[in-house]
Amino acid sequence: MKLFYTNASPYARSVRIVLREYGLEERVGETISHPFDDAPEFLASNPLGKVPCLTLDDGQAIVDSEVICAYLDRVMGSGRLGGILESDWALRTYYGVCSGLIDTLVLLRQEKVREQQELRSDFWWQRYQNAISRTLEYLNRHSQRLGDTLSLAHINLACALDYLNFRHPEINWRNAHGALVRLADDLEQRTSFQATRLQE
Repeated sequence: MKLFYTNASPYARSVRIVLREYGLEERVGETISHPFDDAPEFLASNPLGKVPCLTLDDGQAIVDSEVICAYLDRVMGSGRLGGILESDWALRTYYGVCSGLIDTLVLLRQEKVREQQELRSDFWWQRYQNAISRTLEYLNRHSQRLGDTLSLAHINLACALDYLNFRHPEINWRNAHGALVRLADDLEQRTSFQATRLQE
């Protein structure tokens, strides 16, 4: 089995954390594949050209980080990371909001790149900034939904906040969201998190 990923992708990081939480690193080889390189093997597995992408031993490909995490959790793991979400709609919603935050942070990153080309949209720039601010407040306010047992929601939250620090250090979220700070700092102490920190 093979996982295509990049070190700078928060989506890929969530998958890599799940791999390590279940000790699957020896069963799933990790291959860095920058989407813009258009490597034939990668594109044959995922026509969208996005990471992460997991190819199975039979050649089947699984794409989208949430789908891959669910597969690793349910098929190759014990189901402990995602099972709790199935019966807890509040936690499942929290998980979805974390995913949406990652999406918005990636879109803001794209606007930063467009800014360098003098193509930035002020409308979308402000929309993304406002959405990030509201979402951080929401996640902080409802952080008790996570509980103490590690789940896919914890992983999604940590990946979102790490990407926020990585790509948007000018957004000073830590001063106003103490509950998120404590959660992130605790999670990042885990071996699986330390081994997958985002980098260029």
